[in-house]
Order: sequence, then structure tokens, then C-alpha cells
Amino acid sequence: MRLVATWMLLSYLFCAHSTAAQVIVNDSAVEFPLPVQELRLIFSMQKTYWPDGNKIHVFILSPSSELHKEFCFQQLDMMPYMLQRRWDRLVFSGTGERPQILSSEAEMKMLISQTPGAIGYISHRASLTGDEYVYAR
Repeated sequence: MRLVATWMLLSYLFCAHSTAAQVIVNDSAVEFPLPVQELRLIFSMQKTYWPDGNKIHVFILSPSSELHKEFCFQQLDMMPYMLQRRWDRLVFSGTGERPQILSSEAEMKMLISQTPGAIGYISHRASLTGDEYVYAR
């Protein structure tokens, strides 16, 4: 019985870490690592420029994806619907825009490596090409 409980605990811990999200940015981005408050401002589209004056390009996966939900909980310490409400408020008031929604992690890695000032997230199990900086909180 103890052996079964131990294996269940180990598999739970392994699965929790395998789906965790990590922030990645283009090599041109500066000032990393960022505190949670800065990440929240960036991903809620309230901070639009890096300290060096370059525009921040935010990429996300579909808001209904499990990785996006994990990212919101683990990296931003907020619920996904709260982030969606902030984007809606900015768009409907005419003062901002939503981040660009991508269809896959492969597309995310490709666009972040090619776009100066880009920021996004991928799962821990995804491999990187070396053109991105990984920020792990």
C-alpha cells in the first residue's frame, strides 16, 4: 500500500512539473529577470515598451489551453479570466490591444526567436533553439 501511495505521489509531482509554463523572451529584451508585477503589467498589455524604448510584442497561446491557464496561475499569480477582462477593457476603451494569439508552442518559439522585444511562454518540456532567453520564476 505504501509503495502504491509513493508511486502516485511521485507521478503527481512529475506531471505537475512537466506541464508548468516558463517565460521566454527574445535575446534583444533587457532587464531580466522581471518581478511578478512587471510580468503582470506586460502580459496584461499595460506596459508596452522595454526600458530601452523598444516595443514589447506579447505572444500567448489560446486562452482556453491548459498551458495558458497554468501560466496565469504559476507565473502571473492571477486567474485567466482576470487577464481576459483586462484585455477586453483596453480594447473596448480604445486604449490598447490584445496580445497575439498563437496556435502552438512551435509557432511561439519561432516568432519569439525572430521578433525583437518579443515575450511569451512555453512548457518546461519544450526544447529551445538558443535564440531565446528563458526566465524561470
